[in-house]
Amino acid sequence: MPDHIQQSEQIIADIDKEIKSQKLNVKDIEVTTFNFEHRRQDNRWAYISSDIYDAMAGKSTYQLTGLSYKVRKGHSYVSIKTDLNQPPSEEIIKEIEKAVQDYLALPETKEVIQDDKYTVQFLLKNEEESFIKITN
Repeated sequence: MPDHIQQSEQIIADIDKEIKSQKLNVKDIEVTTFNFEHRRQDNRWAYISSDIYDAMAGKSTYQLTGLSYKVRKGHSYVSIKTDLNQPPSEEIIKEIEKAVQDYLALPETKEVIQDDKYTVQFLLKNEEESFIKITN
């Protein structure tokens, strides 16, 4: 159950009452809550990170090999993996940064992002070093 539901105890009581009225053989009711805002942010960034990756994956210059994202403490982290052993030229770095910044600045993207804090990074092949990091 989403953690923002104020009447969760009443809902459980109503379920229990209905179980008893129907004489069902249910021994216990267990309710697990989840952070609703975290889940919504996670869903938003699934689409955003995928859009960024998909738009760039077709260009062989970027050598993209994978994508991962996570939401931690209200901050979205997107990691785009490449097959590059060393950072590309400054021109390509600027091209990538501009493409990502332009996408993130689109009104429809801004509407989806809302007030989320985020970091989008492009990683070298070893996945330990980023050569681009875009954050708000």
